[in-house]
Amino acid sequence: MSDEHNSQPVLETGKKKRQSRSAEVKYHIFLEASRGDVAVAEVLRKHGIHSSELQRIREKVRQGALKELSGKRAPGAAEPTEAAELRAEKERLERALLELTIEHQWLKKKTN
Repeated sequence: MSDEHNSQPVLETGKKKRQSRSAEVKYHIFLEASRGDVAVAEVLRKHGIHSSELQRIREKVRQGALKELSGKRAPGAAEPTEAAELRAEKERLERALLELTIEHQWLKKKTN
């Protein structure tokens, strides 16, 4: 049996530690299970995952494909660079305005 997935470390209690897989590995598992030349149960055993995990992977692939095909950004996805830079500049300017306003009020009180 090939060892394409990382072996799961065992804690002192004997329970298996949760294994995190990269997106690339999950996509590879999805493709392998979808090909049909190997039984899905064999793919699950090979990678040491449960069928519910495969269902989650399939759903994520479906959501990702729909998002890409629709051209919309997913919630929480990275913003385009220009928009992120403009937001950072806006926050910087708002902080500067607040500091100047406080300083102006302080000077105004001091001169009275």
